[in-house]
Amino acid sequence: MKNILKITLLSAIVAFFVSCETGELELLVSPNDVTIDNADPNFVLNDIQITFNGIVGGYSGTSRQITRQVNLFGTYNNAVDGNTLSLATGPWAQSYQMFSNIDLLDGINEAQAETGGIPYHLGMAQVIEAYAYMLLVDYVGDVPFSEANNPSEFPNPNVDPGETIYAAQLELLDAAIANFNLGNNTTGVRIPEDLYYETFDASKWIALANTLKIRANLNTGNASGINAALSGNIIDNNDEDFQFSYSATDSPESRHPFFTSSYLAAGAGQRMSNNLYDLMNVGSADGLFVENGTVDPRARYYFYRQTSSDPSGSDLPCEANFSAYDYCYVGNLYWGRDHADDEGLPNDGFKRTVYGVYPGGGAFDDDSFIESRANTATLNGAGIRPIYLASYTHFALAEAALTLGTSGSASNYLELGIRRSMDKVRGFADGLDSGDFAMTNADIDAYVSRVLSEYNSANNAGKLEIIAREHFIAAWGNGTEPYNLYRRTAGPDLQAPIIPAGPFPRSFRYPSTEIDGNPNIQQQGPNTRVFWDTNSANLD
Repeated sequence: MKNILKITLLSAIVAFFVSCETGELELLVSPNDVTIDNADPNFVLNDIQITFNGIVGGYSGTSRQITRQVNLFGTYNNAVDGNTLSLATGPWAQSYQMFSNIDLLDGINEAQAETGGIPYHLGMAQVIEAYAYMLLVDYVGDVPFSEANNPSEFPNPNVDPGETIYAAQLELLDAAIANFNLGNNTTGVRIPEDLYYETFDASKWIALANTLKIRANLNTGNASGINAALSGNIIDNNDEDFQFSYSATDSPESRHPFFTSSYLAAGAGQRMSNNLYDLMNVGSADGLFVENGTVDPRARYYFYRQTSSDPSGSDLPCEANFSAYDYCYVGNLYWGRDHADDEGLPNDGFKRTVYGVYPGGGAFDDDSFIESRANTATLNGAGIRPIYLASYTHFALAEAALTLGTSGSASNYLELGIRRSMDKVRGFADGLDSGDFAMTNADIDAYVSRVLSEYNSANNAGKLEIIAREHFIAAWGNGTEPYNLYRRTAGPDLQAPIIPAGPFPRSFRYPSTEIDGNPNIQQQGPNTRVFWDTNSANLD
């Protein structure tokens, strides 16, 4: 691992979120500092794991809006500007703080080398570091890397090319796998606390490392890299899913953000996306504007309808200007909004459709239509953040087989992706879905049959669209993978903004705090593409 900051200086910032800048860390020397001599590797690693979950959540929230998982209110610039990544608790600052803690962990491992070191701890941290750096490149492009977190030598770090950073992370993943294998062959190595897989299992972290290689090589269009990764263990079964689990504990608040925003606040916060409703065929013949469709078996798990009434009057401001809308209301009691709809904000917090049981630990929709903050049966927020699931792997491999000619059958991977997603969602409900509305094997088989029939009759462009659509639907609750998918494939075919929303952000802007503090970084516009985004399509 590269030494981008001396270990003796790193000790001042372990587990403290003290800086927004990669080049402006105030490092203090204190007799109470955590150092490589007194630091508990579990303490440091736990902070790294928790920080990474926050990093993913920071990216995902905005990405879910711009990719139509939930409603984007107004223009793209409202969601993605110089302030989006600027907060001290945002993905940019948290990433660089976390990298410093990973370097500390590396130092602890070196100091304990004679007694076997902490290869498992370091391997986990290296996988997380590689993932976090690839996310920085995916979102921003060229970022500080070789000069990062070294203020004494590089007070204003320059950026490195995204392509260079990606290549370095693939090497880091190999180093992580080597550490896991070392731990497996060393007696008495400490077992880390694992906040993602609950019980540490080196084989699952190796599977994640290999899967991240697939993810990176798919972005860059490298078929040989994908085929090479397939020779090792990958995330291809749901018990290998990389996810962060929340609890039902409210003191301290440890429940899923979807739950706290939908079931505890004074009125649900986020409005859902009519476009996603449409992709899941939730429209009803007796609804206002959408033709009848077959409802996706996951719909009752993804969404919870609070009311048995259709929106009308002030609760349906789009109706007065219906010609400007693609949906306005999709019917079947699903209250949502069209993409970029910035009409008035009715007081419908106790009526609009909210997050369901998956993945936020809310309620299963069994047609009870109880306001979500009433005595609705829920998982009380014991949800998950789905970061990289087995279903994503299979959809990625389906896309790669179709577009790059990699090993395997695209249609087989597509089917596996759908089935992994269905099984994941159904198994998550923990009994809340008992009764007539629960997903059945027949429901899953019928859905798969329809999709494969559609796929087999489509040309290659149509096949890619179907893979992208199914990947998008299965990624509910994760904004990072749909954002990459949309830029990489221009799919699925999503609703255009219903107002002039400006250009779709092909990358995020550098944090304004970084621009203000570092003259070596110049701000970029929304049309700037990251190095692997070679798609010529004009995205809406």
